[in-house]
Amino acid sequence: MTDGPALLVQKIYRDTEALYARLAPEMGQAALGYRILYGPPRPCPDILFIGFQPGGRAQDALDGLAEGQHISWPSRFEFAAAPWPLARAIRTIFSVDDLDRCTGLNLVFFRAPSMTAWRQITRPVRKELERFSLEKCEEIVKALCPRMILVIGLGTFETLAQGLPVLRKEHSRQPDVLAREGQIWGFPAIGVAHLTGSRINRHDADRLAAFLRDKTGFHANPASLHPDM
Repeated sequence: MTDGPALLVQKIYRDTEALYARLAPEMGQAALGYRILYGPPRPCPDILFIGFQPGGRAQDALDGLAEGQHISWPSRFEFAAAPWPLARAIRTIFSVDDLDRCTGLNLVFFRAPSMTAWRQITRPVRKELERFSLEKCEEIVKALCPRMILVIGLGTFETLAQGLPVLRKEHSRQPDVLAREGQIWGFPAIGVAHLTGSRINRHDADRLAAFLRDKTGFHANPASLHPDM
């Protein structure tokens, strides 16, 4: 790993720590910590995953603090091994070997259990946290220069890019979009319906997985054939 991106991201961790220390008293019980990267700041990752926001409640915030999430990134991209639902869903699409060449982050760094809870933070504070996160997210993406960006959640994708629908549901009363394509900060990007929060039947989930493997050149994960993966 070259020093350039890592040094930039280390500074962003310090800046985030300073902002959080200043604003946490105004957030009250909604001050649940933050999380920036889900893997190393790997230069030119095959895919840079972007989600909206780290979830979780008070215990998750305490666990994250104990794990060092406020000061640095994990040594391995967590989608390749973590037990939580989104990571497991990603591993039904891509092989672990391929995921180990990727990394990920969130558009909003600061933890909240739901959008309802997030919106209960006073608007000036919430907007400052969102503006800061967006600015730093862009800095990280441009420093890492990913081959492709994959955004989890179409709402999050539409915050960053317009994009065109490229895959829709089949055999559904409404032909809802499953994937959009566009560009984010000059990099090719795909946005997909949230893999754990959207109602996607098995047929469309298989179509989406095949579409993503075709677009990325990644392989299927053989372990996804087993229910205890």
